Amino acid sequence: MEGKGVSRMSIRTKLLLSYIAMIVVPLVLFGISVALTASLFFRDFDRGKLSAPEGNKRFPAAAVGQWFGEREEILSGLKFVARYDPALMDDPTFVKETEDRLSEFGAGIVIAYGQETKHYSPGLDATALLNGNKGAYSVEEIDFRLKDGSEGRLLVASDGEPAQSFFRKFVPTIMLILFGALALTNGLLTYLVSRSIIKPLNALRKATENIREGNLEHPLDLGRKDEIGQLGAAFEEMRIRLKQSIGVQLQLEENRKQLLANISHDLKTPIAAIQGCVDCLRDGVADSEEKRDKYVGMIGKKTSDMDRLIEELTLFSTLDMKKLIFHWEKIDVNRYLEQTAEELRLDPRLSGIQVNYQYAGGTAPIYIHADRRKLQRALLNVVDNSLKHMDNAGGRLDIILQDGEANILITIADNGEGIPEEAMPYIFQKFYRADRSRNSGTGGSGLGLAIVKQIIEEHGGEAGVRSTGDKGTEIAFKLPKLIQDRDGGDE
Repeated sequence: MEGKGVSRMSIRTKLLLSYIAMIVVPLVLFGISVALTASLFFRDFDRGKLSAPEGNKRFPAAAVGQWFGEREEILSGLKFVARYDPALMDDPTFVKETEDRLSEFGAGIVIAYGQETKHYSPGLDATALLNGNKGAYSVEEIDFRLKDGSEGRLLVASDGEPAQSFFRKFVPTIMLILFGALALTNGLLTYLVSRSIIKPLNALRKATENIREGNLEHPLDLGRKDEIGQLGAAFEEMRIRLKQSIGVQLQLEENRKQLLANISHDLKTPIAAIQGCVDCLRDGVADSEEKRDKYVGMIGKKTSDMDRLIEELTLFSTLDMKKLIFHWEKIDVNRYLEQTAEELRLDPRLSGIQVNYQYAGGTAPIYIHADRRKLQRALLNVVDNSLKHMDNAGGRLDIILQDGEANILITIADNGEGIPEEAMPYIFQKFYRADRSRNSGTGGSGLGLAIVKQIIEEHGGEAGVRSTGDKGTEIAFKLPKLIQDRDGGDE
């Protein structure tokens, strides 16, 4: 499992670090391997474990310090002698001492005057060395001039076997380590980087296959903050929106079916009644003026019912599609509700019903931002709902306004039969009727309170209901009010 820090690292950063590691790690391993092999080589030299080549027993292996340090010191001394005191080249004691010192770390000398070989260390092929055939030796040539003007040469031949042994023994190992480090680093980094990319891509592919098969229930959480994590988050948001969209589509389809069924049911009753009245008039059953007026009145009433149903369906559909235009204005809701109560008292449908308006603030204005006609439609739909479940004789309808800090609350209470408790959660749903028989005489279209909810929500408010069964029903609206600032403006 990747750490949080790694999962938040961008892919670009990961690739950059992997490239750097691909260069640095092999170099570090190569340096360590060179240091270790050199240490082993030097240790063997110090212990004298590297022997001279066969046939050259005169030159045993020497210590590293001698081979690389003292050798140069002796060569410098010989160059000084050759330049300032070449006569020492004829001194047997000097030659013997020099030869002994050089032999300690695998070197010898050849001294020649012109083409004549004056001295050479045992084991050396003087002729070959003088002719330039160095073989396995490392040769340092020092020229000098004698007092008589003749020229001489001093050849210092060092055993080249230690260096060759080092290269033969350790260079292949070092190169193998280098290539191994490159291969290991490259393989490991490739695996880690590809795993960090391929694993979430496989999860994304599986999620895509689920969506292709119509399965939108499996969430995708890559647990990353890099580019792939952002892609996964966008994919998950797409899945959620697609799921919601399909849910809305299915709900719309269900609503369409329900709408057709409800329209068919609600239109069937008045159409059947109209058809019956027409048949009676046509067949002469209405043989008196009084009967004819009765049938004509029935036709008019049923036609009005159908017109009201169609109007409610049109209004609800327009609200549901957010296509209804609202004409907003500043309204004194206190005065507005008082006028509404006065109009209801004069409505013949409310004959015998006591209509009351209550506001503790008296005539003090309270302003809201509203569409006057749409708000009135919501109020009248609630009143119509109350009338369906309330007897005119002894009926009571209270309109109550309450002022809050940021909102106002409008409550319409009646003393009708109330709403069953099991129906309370569904009372604002479209086509819902507490009277499941869908009796058009009491049930209505089932759209009245759904329209109320839509209108109130368009005003930025909320609608709620409270009922105690046989003690009436209260339907309340909470609406935001306009707050006057100190300069008299509205906020």
